[in-house]
Amino acid sequence: MFSKISPAKLQEEEESQIDINSYIASSDSFVFQSGAGAGKTYALVESLKYIVNKYGNTLFRHNQKIMCITYTNVAANELRERLGASQLVKVSTIHERIWDLIKDYKPQLVEIHKVKLNEEISLLEQKLNRDDNFRAYRELNKEKKEQFQKIMLDNKDNFYKVYFAKAREVDELFGPILSDIPNILKNKDKFRRTVSAIYKMSDYEGCLNMIENKEKGFHQVIYNSKYNRDRLQKMQISHDTLLEYGLTLIQKYDLVKQIIIDQYPYVLIDEYQDTSKNVIEIMSTLNKYASEINRKFLIGYFGDAVQSIYENGTGKNLGEIHSNLYSVIKTFNRRSCKEVINVTNKIRMDSIIQESIYDDSTGGSVKFYYGVRNNVNAFINKYLEEWNCDGENPLDCFFLTHRTAATYSGFGDIYEQLSKTEKYKVLYNQLTTELLSNDITKLGEIPRFLYNIIHFIEKFKSRNTPIIQIYDDLQFYEEMTFVELQEVIKLLGQINGTTLGDYIISISELYNENENIKLRKIIDNTLGIESITYESIYNYLLNSLFPDIKEDKYKNAEEAISNLLDIDISSYENWYQYIQKDNPSVKEKINYHTYHSTKGLEFNNVLIIMENNFGTQKDLFNFYFKHYDNEGLENDELIKFEKARNLLYVACSRAIKNLRILYLDDIAEIKDNITEIFGEPLEFSEITKNVHS
Repeated sequence: MFSKISPAKLQEEEESQIDINSYIASSDSFVFQSGAGAGKTYALVESLKYIVNKYGNTLFRHNQKIMCITYTNVAANELRERLGASQLVKVSTIHERIWDLIKDYKPQLVEIHKVKLNEEISLLEQKLNRDDNFRAYRELNKEKKEQFQKIMLDNKDNFYKVYFAKAREVDELFGPILSDIPNILKNKDKFRRTVSAIYKMSDYEGCLNMIENKEKGFHQVIYNSKYNRDRLQKMQISHDTLLEYGLTLIQKYDLVKQIIIDQYPYVLIDEYQDTSKNVIEIMSTLNKYASEINRKFLIGYFGDAVQSIYENGTGKNLGEIHSNLYSVIKTFNRRSCKEVINVTNKIRMDSIIQESIYDDSTGGSVKFYYGVRNNVNAFINKYLEEWNCDGENPLDCFFLTHRTAATYSGFGDIYEQLSKTEKYKVLYNQLTTELLSNDITKLGEIPRFLYNIIHFIEKFKSRNTPIIQIYDDLQFYEEMTFVELQEVIKLLGQINGTTLGDYIISISELYNENENIKLRKIIDNTLGIESITYESIYNYLLNSLFPDIKEDKYKNAEEAISNLLDIDISSYENWYQYIQKDNPSVKEKINYHTYHSTKGLEFNNVLIIMENNFGTQKDLFNFYFKHYDNEGLENDELIKFEKARNLLYVACSRAIKNLRILYLDDIAEIKDNITEIFGEPLEFSEITKNVHS
């Protein structure tokens, strides 16, 4: 299987690359669309090689470069390996490249930052003036408001000491000094929110004053990729705000647009469907301006709208954001056997109908089973045995239920505790990408904070890890003597524990009991919070995961955070390895994935465990199969349908040879359409597990 390429199909495939090259030659921006396994990355690499070979000398003479933007660091590294060494091609992730484009415009970014700060202050003022939570404050006269603000700003440390304390403790501390402020302590939840808003406003206003006074550290905006949260008062922005600032800067300043266009006349973007709309707007803005000033400038998008599975991506809306793109479509598949391709064609049901480029692509196997939930292990074990799976021929098992994927991967307790927090009860679907993403830039604020801690622990625990991997600032080490470096390594070796909480206590005690500036700088950089104590970290987790907690729920919230910290460090290590699994150190005979985490990957043996629901999205796949013909759906229904279809397509199209699906819910109403796609569904049980092949 997969040894005989059809000469006719190969010629047709090559013609699609000729079409791409012709658009590159005429500087006509285009979109290259292809289904899973079509060799999209190959086409992207060939396009880069074409530009380098044909226009490399010109680019070199004019000190110009080719910009290639990828979705993840893994994809960027793969492209660099395939392309080989080239000084003309800048391959990077979206955020890395956007920051590189705008970071030198320091005064302009500071002006944009000032606007952002004022907008945030305005939003806080609106809340204070309108939200019922701030009524007691709003009803104060101007003099009392100022008095209250001064008292609370002078008592910041005391406020945080009793932030989650019982009402009696708050009254004992603040009752005497707030006796002249009517009703302000009547409701402790509203008091806490009011004071927090005042502190945030004060921080933002203080930052604006620092900028105006040209204070040290307030003359430039910093993008910090290590923390998935903004620290606006510290002049630090994170991923989403970076793209927002980049769009604002490029739209506002023509000179910036011209410099980028002249520096990067060719821009190729991988996985356009998952790319932020702000990035597409940036590219559209540059493209339009290049036409206005009569500059040659090309943008090439590579991707597949049907593989869009992230809610903040561009998806099928590329043409609405960046219009007048030429289209190149490739239909040949180089990954999967004919049997898998036939199924995935039926799932996507659009203009891209794939066929294998190989004449000998038959020999695969696809079957759809249905059965009860307690048979999942039996289903997995059946195919471990039947397909002779081992480290060299692993079984890859996909779970739609992310809790299940976490459980099978050895960190179900972390998932369970986070799912009980206020934040993830409201945003349950976000827990998937914010906890289980293999791209650390997609981790949520708290998962990224936890990841930084575990990364820190894993690195200093490994005797073979260079210390620069713990803190990646070369200048930091150049300023150290060898003796100082040895001392830091020795101190780091004292950190230990059994649970995450143990390690946090150990880290914070080391930090506060030592005056070693270098050590403290490493820990500061790792945690990125104001105060390095167990209590402050505990309160940070509590405040972030229970942002609007009511007083009567404090006990439950504190219990949830304590449970999170009491989880054995081995679970966090399993989670860390799951995040890092693009570079596994051990070959396992079975690997567990979520549907999302398989994006861009391929596997010989795939098991997919399906059920109706997807997080809080009820009846998702049942709805998809029920409305398989996709006729007469309203907008919200169409969105739901496409979400299910895209997830199913991405999962099934990962399979090279063997694909099995086990559906865990009733299929009576959807059996006919399942049969249309997968063939006759088979019942699976312990008794029948050895009957069907």
